[in-house]
Amino acid sequence: MFTLRTLGGIALLMAGSSWLWLTPTFASKGVNTSGAWWAVTMVLSLLTVLGFLVATWGLFARWTWWEYAALASAALGLVTLVPFWVAATGGGETLGTTAWNVFVHVLMVAGVAVLLLVPPLERWVNQQVMG
Repeated sequence: MFTLRTLGGIALLMAGSSWLWLTPTFASKGVNTSGAWWAVTMVLSLLTVLGFLVATWGLFARWTWWEYAALASAALGLVTLVPFWVAATGGGETLGTTAWNVFVHVLMVAGVAVLLLVPPLERWVNQQVMG
């Protein structure tokens, strides 16, 4: 059955999985993906994906800590954008592609933060998840 909770969980999982775009596997052809910055980006991206996975699991299980996991994962994802920017621009990725990836991920972090930190919206989300 499709409910707002189900759709929210799918959206949270999809948003979290998008951090895979920042890994060397998704770099453009010809981009140098060796080096410490790409390794740090890979580890942080995978931890962010894992964090969003845990948050989604908590949401579906109706555990109260899922919001903290989502916010912590979003914050970690924001931190991940710094080594990604350095790695991508240093490796030869085009500025437009790098900027677009960063923009999309900042927008997702902002969406998660607004939904879970603005009191009226947070209450609405909580009613949909726990109700």
